[in-house]
Amino acid sequence: MKLDEIAKLAGVSCTTVSYVVNGKAKQYRVSDSTIKKVEALIKQYDFKPNAMAASLRVGKSKTIGLIIPDFENISYAKIANNLENHLREIGYQLLISCSNDKVKNEEDCVKHLLQRQIDALVVSSALPYNTDFYQHTNIPVIGFDRQILSPNVVNLLTDDEGDAYRLSHELFKQAKQQRILFFGALPELPISQAREKGFRQALGGKNIAATYLYTDNFHKNHAATAFSRWLDQNELPTSIFTTSFTLLEGVLLVLLQRQGHIPPQLMIATFGHFEMLELLENAVICSVQDYDKISRSLLNLALNALSKKHKNTVNTTPLMRKIVKYHC
Repeated sequence: MKLDEIAKLAGVSCTTVSYVVNGKAKQYRVSDSTIKKVEALIKQYDFKPNAMAASLRVGKSKTIGLIIPDFENISYAKIANNLENHLREIGYQLLISCSNDKVKNEEDCVKHLLQRQIDALVVSSALPYNTDFYQHTNIPVIGFDRQILSPNVVNLLTDDEGDAYRLSHELFKQAKQQRILFFGALPELPISQAREKGFRQALGGKNIAATYLYTDNFHKNHAATAFSRWLDQNELPTSIFTTSFTLLEGVLLVLLQRQGHIPPQLMIATFGHFEMLELLENAVICSVQDYDKISRSLLNLALNALSKKHKNTVNTTPLMRKIVKYHC
């Protein structure tokens, strides 16, 4: 049963039925007798209005968009899963898209999500920090993991420099530190610069030889290619520090291919975490996000922005990661 069929049976216009369905009949002076007639037909034929159409009529789709740079990254997957669960609890749905860390892909993702009439957008951006791209959106935009400098974007504050310092400090407390490889990606990103800065601060004054290697993507295969080429020209370090778990995956893949195992003397520090790391013989130190806290913070920022009661509300205390150690 469609709305126009209900209207025909009731002998009223589609607009009048719409008023009754949306609870606006009294506001538009629809008579009590007409309201009762329409409501009876709705009940008789179990009429269910199209949820999306109804929400768009009141200017809300009850849909949030999420753009992440990498589906393979466990951290993003866990944040997306938690965020979707929290949104579902309050009657919202989440539309997820992936940029693969490419600017053009992200711009296309935004355009497609806007066409779906999303109410707000949550994004971990591949665009430059000072991009003006998001100034042209007319919905709230929430940045996370990678901040966006734009007047209409609210960023979830994190402490990448401090987290990198704490992770490095824990690594340098371990014995036999001689040569360390710092392995990152996309050095132009503020998040990459912050993590290198924190690492350098912790390294300062220590008698440890550090080498810096960057690749052009956070994907595992890109990391494997870059590390393999580096290893062709260099000796395996005593320690390795990776700014993303996907980079560490690339490193481990190369070592397994070349040596058939992970050299147990190699000490590892990484952003990100996976429980299987405990199975390694190596000393492993991880900087781990509180995925549920992040997803709840993103939800609150989005809802506050939508309500316009707290338009520029941000988390004034940056979210800090915790340190997890194995065999240390």
